[in-house]
Parts: sequence; structure tokens; C-alpha cells
Amino acid sequence: MKLLKKILMASLCSLMVLSTSMTSFAGVIGKSSSKYPKVVMGAPADADTYLNGAEIHMLSSSTKSQMMSFVIKTKNGKIIVVDGGLPQDEPHLVETIKSFGNEVSAWILSHPHSDHGGAFTKLAENGFEGLQIDAFYYNIREQAWYDKYESYRADMVNTIRNSIAKLPAGVSHMTSKGEVYYVDGVAIHVLNDPYWIESNSINNSSVVFRLDFDNGTRVLFLGDMGPAAGERLKADVPASELKADIVQMAHHGQYGVNKDVYELIAPKVAMWNAPEWLWDNDGGSGYNTGNYKTLEVRSWMEELGTKKNFVIKDGDQTIK
Repeated sequence: MKLLKKILMASLCSLMVLSTSMTSFAGVIGKSSSKYPKVVMGAPADADTYLNGAEIHMLSSSTKSQMMSFVIKTKNGKIIVVDGGLPQDEPHLVETIKSFGNEVSAWILSHPHSDHGGAFTKLAENGFEGLQIDAFYYNIREQAWYDKYESYRADMVNTIRNSIAKLPAGVSHMTSKGEVYYVDGVAIHVLNDPYWIESNSINNSSVVFRLDFDNGTRVLFLGDMGPAAGERLKADVPASELKADIVQMAHHGQYGVNKDVYELIAPKVAMWNAPEWLWDNDGGSGYNTGNYKTLEVRSWMEELGTKKNFVIKDGDQTIK
């Protein structure tokens, strides 16, 4: 009898432990708690992690000038370059690319201004410095148009055009709206053909590219679009296609597209290719003494709930 009582007591204890364990486990999988947060599919594990193993390197200026230069490393080490900066920025650009390897899978040019395409022209002048460029994407029209509407910078367009011609056969490609190129799980969407606007003509001819990463994160590059091109973009491209998690601020954030375009994009993160003087609207006499609209644009992004700004005034920036 004593033996039977011991067996019954042991069985009862085992059932109580099992019941407690099952209740605890059900609590973990059935509801969120501070210890076991609910997992949302597609959301980054870290608030500052966006790209699922890829990296965006936004390079700082080698001069005091505004410029735009991005080196993007995919999760498997493929390289995408956006613009590249001024001729003076070429050494730092090449150094950064070579730190990841000698092959550029895709090079994107937003528009033919020297602070965007100048580093590429220097690279071509230097025989491409041992780099292999697999594909170069751009859209430049006939030279007579630039000669007519932005004659004081038309020579620069021709220089960039001649540099592109130095690429091996089959590498350069004139983009068209709606095309999609793929590099290691990154889909590069061409959202527009250039808008041929007679004022601020070359900036307004910027091609907008959206890079979609395989975890669902979208990164939008606006180049140097001004207000006129921004309004054309808004009318030309469905709002769903402009929506992005990360945006490159148009025209370095100083006077690019209007606020309504950023409202459609609704970014969590903003990338500013702005040196300190531009970031602070310093016209030479200190904070907010210039004629730039950077401070106003900064207030827009705050109102729109953008959570983080990456700015080249702080040096090279890395977004992961």
C-alpha cells in the first residue's frame, strides 16, 4: 500500500510540472511579452538594420563641395555604384570599391553633372584603374539640347558622354522607364525617363532609381531633381511605386522636390549628401545665413516622422 501511494504521488507531481510547463509555453507562443516579443515577418531584428546583410556606403566629399557618391555591397559581396562624386572624389571612391573587390556589377548615373559623374570621368581618364565594370546605366540626350538650355555646363555633359564611350562594348546601357535590372537579389527599378525641362535642365533630367532588397526594403534615389521634375514624377509614377523605406534627398536636400513628393515616399530613413555648410544653411556668416532651403527641408522630414538622418557632413556613412 505504501508503495502504491508513492507511485500515485510521483505521478501527480509529474502531471503538475507538465501542466505548468505547457501553460508557460502556451504563453510564449500565444501572446507578446517583454521577454518574448512578437516576431513580425519582414521586419528587421534591429531598429538600425534595414538591408538583410547588404550595406550602403554613402561617401563623404573629398572637398568642401556637395557631391553624391554611393557604393552598395550586396549580401553576397556584389557591388553597385550610384554616381561617384567629383573628379577629386575618385581616389576615395576607387579605394572603397577595391576594399570589396575589383568588380562593379552595376554603375548607375542619375544625371550628367560633375558632382555626380566627375569621379567616373577621372576613372575613365585613368584607364579604369584595374576595375571591371559589368554594366553602366544612364540616360543622356543629344548634345545640342544641353548646349541650348545649360550652355555654361554643357562641356561637362560631353566629357561624361566621352568617358562612357571608353567602356568596353556592351557595357553601357541607355535606360528606359519601367526597366528592371538585377544584381544578387537587388532589383534596380527605373522609375522615369528624364524630364526635359528648360529651366534647371540637367538637374531636372535626373533619372529616379529604386533599389528593392530581398527582405522588402526599398531605397529611392532622386538624384538632383528640382520642384518641376518632382511634380512631373508625382504625376507620372504611381504613388505605390514611390513608396520607400530609405530616400536619398533630392539635390542634396537643399532645394529639390517639394514636400508633397516626400509625403508619398514616407521614408523611415533619409540620406543627405550635404556638407556641413549646406546642412546648416551657412552662407559664410554662420548658421542659417545662406539662401539654401536645407533647414526647411529638414523640418519637413521631421514632420513626416523620418526616424534617422545619415549626413556626409559626419564623414562616410554606412547603412546596414
